Amino acid sequence: MKPTRPLENVPHNNFAHFHPAGNTAQREQGHILKDCTSVHNSQGNISLQNDSAVHASNVIKDFFKKTIAAQSYNHMFSEGANFKKLGVDLAKPTADKAPLSTLHHLDNISKSYLVKIKEKTHNLTPDEKELLRKVVDAKWHFRHQSNSNLSDGHLNILSQKKLKYDGVVTGGNTKPQDIKCLANNDFVFFGVEFSNDEAQLPLNTRHTDVDFGANAYILDDQFPYGYLTLTDHFDNTIPPAFQHEHAGFVSRFSEVRSETYRKVHGEKGVFDVPMYSTKDMKFALGLHLIDFLRQSRDVSFKRFALNENLDSKGLDRVLNFVFQPEFHVPRMVSTTHFKEVKLREISVKEAIGASNMRVLTAHINSKDDAISALFWVIYYGKPDIAEYIFSNFEINREDVMKISPYSDVYDLEYMLSDYSADASVLKQFLARGLIDPNKTFVEANKGSTMLDNAIKYKNQEMINVLLSFGAVTGKEGEIDPADSDIG
Repeated sequence: MKPTRPLENVPHNNFAHFHPAGNTAQREQGHILKDCTSVHNSQGNISLQNDSAVHASNVIKDFFKKTIAAQSYNHMFSEGANFKKLGVDLAKPTADKAPLSTLHHLDNISKSYLVKIKEKTHNLTPDEKELLRKVVDAKWHFRHQSNSNLSDGHLNILSQKKLKYDGVVTGGNTKPQDIKCLANNDFVFFGVEFSNDEAQLPLNTRHTDVDFGANAYILDDQFPYGYLTLTDHFDNTIPPAFQHEHAGFVSRFSEVRSETYRKVHGEKGVFDVPMYSTKDMKFALGLHLIDFLRQSRDVSFKRFALNENLDSKGLDRVLNFVFQPEFHVPRMVSTTHFKEVKLREISVKEAIGASNMRVLTAHINSKDDAISALFWVIYYGKPDIAEYIFSNFEINREDVMKISPYSDVYDLEYMLSDYSADASVLKQFLARGLIDPNKTFVEANKGSTMLDNAIKYKNQEMINVLLSFGAVTGKEGEIDPADSDIG
């Protein structure tokens, strides 16, 4: 699950909304769909006079959702290296749009994995058939956790790719390897819960042993073009039992605790990750659970899972212990049909990572608070938060020397120019005269300067910023910025 950010000042009374830039009537379909920020049923201003009008509105809405989904899947299947390895990749679209046949490609992949798990689980016993029925008939819910404010009564969540396209600064958990191997950064991520009692939700607050945020947003099954993986799509590892959040449940069983920690994959290697369309996912998940139970040596766990009195909460405990399924929605979620639960308070670190100004302003009440916060501003590379702090507090050179709690290991200048540092944050420190562009490091990389770091990490933007402030290398003449292989 990847935390995201709410859309500001978006009207919510039409089935589709666009950013105002340009004449939408003259734009290509691909650009229109990139600018689309929500697709949902009309709530107010459109007066639908009869059933035909309602049907027409829903047809148009579904067309938008389907076309957007095709773009997200085409990006994933054409750019993700793992799909090329598996031989199921797609060619990049020739125009800035993707054919709807892309969705058939997902269906074919899903069917191929479903056939394989069916072959492994033939001749179901009566108890297994009953368990399969419970999984298929269970009320499925999708949980997205975030430290951002995603709702003002209307929930809007955007994919990492869409946020970047819109120029939105926010936190996130999408890593470079996710993008390189899967290119699934145009999806919104959810944990999956199984409960017939919505009052119980959320039943879980962690996903693959990670706490993704203090706010939980829970939705029902309303996404026809999503896809399911049995656990985190990239890492594809079920966490060990000792990391499971429901320790009381896990402690009831012995042998199964050593069986759940594993990768779930197909015949072509660990990167061969089963993925299922919404049409196949419930049946497939039930069969995968039955396959696991058949292989398990834990008699008491199998007895618990196959018990005819197993309720939906017990089913959730089993499924999120054995698998921890992950659901993915193309590009965006925009709905009024959701439940929001505050799980805990958001820390300063989390507020900065998520660019949550509403929470952050409540935390920063003094200059000392601001100085402490600057460490996380540098750590997460948050120029928007840096601008807020520098605009509201008088920070001088003496103050910035107090920033790093690791000053005996890393110089402040080193942190500002490290491989993950943000050039815009560095520029704000330099422009205010808070650091010397040519100070040599005395801790890590002793004798080097920020320009040495920028060249080492091939960060052209940072090199340009430093050179504009007269920066030189630590051993002037030995490394010439002009000789670096930066484009």
